[in-house]
Parts: sequence; C-alpha cells; structure tokens
Amino acid sequence: NSFFVMTNVIKTENQLKQTCPEYPFGKAICNSDSSCQNGTADILSNGIQTGRCVDYNVTSKTCEVNAWCPVQSMENPPEPAVLSGAENFTVLIKNNIIFPKFNFTVLNTPINFNTSCIYNKATSPFCPIFRLGFIIKEANQNFSEMAVKGGIIAIQIKWDCNLDSWFYDCSPKYGFQRLDDKKAMPGFYIRHARYYKLPYEEEKRTLFKFYGIRFDVLVSGTGRRFNIIQLIKNTGSMLSYFALVVSVIEILICVVSYFRWGKSSFYIIYRRKKYETVLNPTQVMYVSYVDEPHITLIKKPLKTSLQHTQGSIVQSNINHDNEGSEPMCTTESNENDDNEEHQLGKPLRQEASSSDWQKWCCCGKCQPTQKYHEQLCCRRKKGQCITTSHWFQQLVLSHHTLQKALLYKDPFLNLADGNSNKQLRHLAYKQYIHWRFGCFDLEDRAVIPSCCRWKIRHAYPKEVNNYTGFKID
Repeated sequence: NSFFVMTNVIKTENQLKQTCPEYPFGKAICNSDSSCQNGTADILSNGIQTGRCVDYNVTSKTCEVNAWCPVQSMENPPEPAVLSGAENFTVLIKNNIIFPKFNFTVLNTPINFNTSCIYNKATSPFCPIFRLGFIIKEANQNFSEMAVKGGIIAIQIKWDCNLDSWFYDCSPKYGFQRLDDKKAMPGFYIRHARYYKLPYEEEKRTLFKFYGIRFDVLVSGTGRRFNIIQLIKNTGSMLSYFALVVSVIEILICVVSYFRWGKSSFYIIYRRKKYETVLNPTQVMYVSYVDEPHITLIKKPLKTSLQHTQGSIVQSNINHDNEGSEPMCTTESNENDDNEEHQLGKPLRQEASSSDWQKWCCCGKCQPTQKYHEQLCCRRKKGQCITTSHWFQQLVLSHHTLQKALLYKDPFLNLADGNSNKQLRHLAYKQYIHWRFGCFDLEDRAVIPSCCRWKIRHAYPKEVNNYTGFKID
C-alpha cells in the first residue's frame, strides 16, 4: 500500500478552454508560423498547436495551442516548501500477515498498544506510529530539501517468524529507503483541477500541481515451524546430492584421464586405490624369501615352478610386535643347546647336496619334486640356506622351544606318547610361518620352502614316509 503527503504546490487559476501561447520550452519556441505545425502536440505540450507563432511575452515567441489557458508554468516550485511543517506529522501503520500453511495470523500492533508512543529503534522498536521527519532521516535524507520537489520513500516491514511454541518469536522489523533517483529525476508530484460552471455553459478551472512524498509500504516475511517429516526428506535429499557429487567427480576423472592423461601413473594409482581386487583365498599362495624383505602373493594356476612364478608384493614380513602371539623362546642354556644338538642329530653341521640338483633351488638344500607348488627355495638368489642359521635351529627346530610352546597352550599335554612328533612337526611349521610371515593369519596359504619343510620332517619324522604337504586345492 501507499500514501501521499503533500509538501508543496503550484496553483494556476482561472483557466478557460481557448487558444493561447504555449509555455516557452525547447520545441515550443518559434520565430515564424513555419516553425509551428498545425494539429501536432509535443509530450511536454499543454495542448494542440494551431500553426501560428504568437508572442508569449515581450522577449519571446511560442507556438499557439488550443488548451486550458493560461497554461501552467513550468517554473520550479516554491522554496522553502509551502508545507515544510509536515515533518512533524505522524502516521499509524497497521499491518497483519497470514501464513496459510500454518494457519497463523499476526498483527504489528502490540497486545498492550500505547497510542501515545512514537517509533524509535532503541526505546520503542515495535510501536507502529511513525514521525515523518524520523522516517526521512532514517532514509539518510533531509526533509526540508525533499519537501520542495517531493520524492518516494519505502517503508519496509520484515517478518522473520519462528512459530514453534517452545521458541516462539514473531515481531516486525522496520527499515526505510529512498526509491527515486535523487540525481537523475528527483521528486514526485500529482495534478488536480477544480472545475466551475460559468454562464452560457462555459467551464473554468483552477489547476493544482501538488509536490509531496509518496510512502510505499513493502511487507515481506518468512514463517517456519519444525516438521520431522520434512527434516527426514531434506536430509535424504542432501545425502543424495553428496552421492551425485561423487559420481560427477568420478565421471570427470575418467573423461579427463581418457582424453588427456591416458594410462598415466596418476590414473593407475587412482584405480588401484579406488578398486580392490578380491581374490578367492584358495586361488592364492604366499611366499617369503630370506633375501627379500617382503611377502609375495602368487596367483594360481601355476605354469612353472613356484620359485620362478612372478607375484605381487603385499606387505613386509618383518614383525616387531609379538603381542598376543604364542611364545617363542630364544634363550637357552649351554646344557639345553647340547641336548638339542644331540636330539636333532647335530643340525648345525652342513649336509651334502641332493644328487638331483634342481634349477629352482638357490641354497642347495631342497629336495626334488615334480609338483610346481612345492618347487620353492628359501632364497631368490644363490646363497646360504636359512636352515643352517642359528635362529632357524632355535626358533623352528629347537625341541625345548617347541615343547614350551605346546605346554603353554595345554599345560597337561602328554609329550611322552607316540604322537608327539606330529605335534612338534606341525608346531615347527607354524613357528616358521610366524617367524618369516610375521603372523598366523596367512597360515593356510603360506608355502614353506622345500629345504625348510624337509629339514623339519627330518627332525620330527613320521613312521611312514607319506607326508601330505601343501594342499593346492
């Protein structure tokens, strides 16, 4: 809504319908009749030209027009303004808003409305009675200057309502701003005429040009109330947008990689990190070499010896943390060492190489076999066999170490029966895997080298020489 407050006026009295000189403005000024065109009118003209050039005053001539004469003057309005005292006028603005979605209505007048209050940001922020001079001042304007030619002021009422009962807050906030351009075309006015009847049916009028300030009341607002259903919907929508962003980034990476990078190292690393190949545990084997600091994964089926099959590195086989694992005793007295060497048939002494030398054997201690998955040495390159090392004797073959480990698991185990060799042999296999592979997690798919396997079998043999070996399927 809007309302208009008059501040200044130009009054033109006793106008009659007849011909008279036009007010002198650019296109109305003339020197002869040829400058005036009969039947035409300019946008600023007060009437229709007759085609004659007549005297306006002693100094200038203008085209004659058929209009209400004398024509209204285009001079500037009086200064200071006629009604400059309108600065102290007050206006009561009543505003009510409705939120149909919540079936809620509210007024801008307080419950205990004091009709003598005047709006003030600090002392009376909710009073709906405004002093016009204060409104102009809040819009950063001067009322005396604006009252001369008028202008347009916006009174903004903003509602930001929280309609929840436990956090209710719904009060208006007022703001003020000038809308017309102060430099280009300032001001605002309206025209009004009073008509009178004369004898012989003639009409006479008085024309008023009122200058003033038009106040436009602009209302805007937002009402909100908590809704659990809407919250769930919005949360789901937000999560779907996140998924969409991931998909878009994935597509961009693929497209850019295809057209720009091709099979670049970045794209290869990205694919490796994003996608993990899940292998069937029965289709892989793990091997460890004494001269390599990592564990190698080998995929089946094998087309050559396990020693010569290329695999992929999966992790380091050095384990510095033995917490939670079974004990591996590594310190023995000299007496125990002597007993161990007697029981193991002097294991530290070098044995003769097999007469059937295998191409896949690098340590010279492996046993010949026709099975690819058993053709594995403890080394990648030529060198000393791990079975000749002191730590292999102490950690894997030591009878005293293995007995302690078995009794740690079952304190009442009888090691004097005929089945003790089987238990010691299987535990020696586990001890080797724990030592070389770092844990027992890979026990089912870890392959023990031929030299180590047969060294353990010689130390703790079966009565019948029919060993199962590594199960390939």
